[in-house]
Parts: sequence; structure tokens; C-alpha cells
Amino acid sequence: MQHEAMRLGAALALLISAGAACAQAIGLGMEDVPLRPSELKLLKRIEAVDPSFKYGDRVKRYFRTHPTTKNRIPLRVEVVAPKTNGLFFGEFMSFSMLIDEPAGIVTYEFDAGTAHRGRGTVVVTPKDVVKTEYRCGTSACSTRVERNGRLVSEGG
Repeated sequence: MQHEAMRLGAALALLISAGAACAQAIGLGMEDVPLRPSELKLLKRIEAVDPSFKYGDRVKRYFRTHPTTKNRIPLRVEVVAPKTNGLFFGEFMSFSMLIDEPAGIVTYEFDAGTAHRGRGTVVVTPKDVVKTEYRCGTSACSTRVERNGRLVSEGG
């Protein structure tokens, strides 16, 4: 039994290292870095119309490297949210946020338990910040749309 466990452990280690080597061979990468000034500016625009909007100050930037030019091709920018005592922002059991800064789009999901969970999309244009959020409580769900911090529509 012990030899079987050791063989399985060795096989798992080989698979993990082979996966990492494969990712390097096809040029996939990730870096954990601070927000770029342009990304921070985008998030600050949202925060200006919605003071309850929360985000972290770091991102995991996923990319692939072009095989010929060696340029980094962005794949995904994921905000790293601060977590204390097992909760994100002292409130959420789970929280994720993606930024597409060139497009001006931020998507997020949160879960504070059955009483408060949901997902949303924020689109930032030169004139407007439009936030659409679908959220659920203990007994109902609703969709809420805000433009520049003002309620445009809400319904169940």
C-alpha cells in the first residue's frame, strides 16, 4: 500500500512538472503584479460613481508568448482581492474580478452567503459608467442597472 502511494505521488509529480514544461513550451505565463496606471484609472472611475465598489491593488496577468516575436499576448487580467480571516474585503466568502481595460469592461462575482451573492458587469465609456448587476438574497433575485451611479432599472 505504501509503495502504491509513493508511485502515485511520483506519477503526480511527473504530471505536474510535465504540465509546467508544456505551458512553457507553448509560451503560457502568469505574473502577479500591481495594477497598471490605466487599469487603476478605470477602477477609480467606477468607484467615483459607486463608492461601494471594491477591488484589489494587484492583478494576475495571464499571457502567452508569440513563438516568433516573443511578444506577450494578453489572455486574462484577474484582480487579486485582499483576503483577511478567510473573507475578501471582510465580507465575501468568494470574490473574483476580471479587467479588460482596453475595452473598458470589468466583470465580477461575489458571494457573502445565501443572503447576498451575485455577479455584474461594468462598462466604462468616455461619458458613462454603466453597471448591470444580478444579485440574490435569501428569498429573491433581481437585476439592477445603474448609469453614472443612478438607478436606471431594477426588476426581479
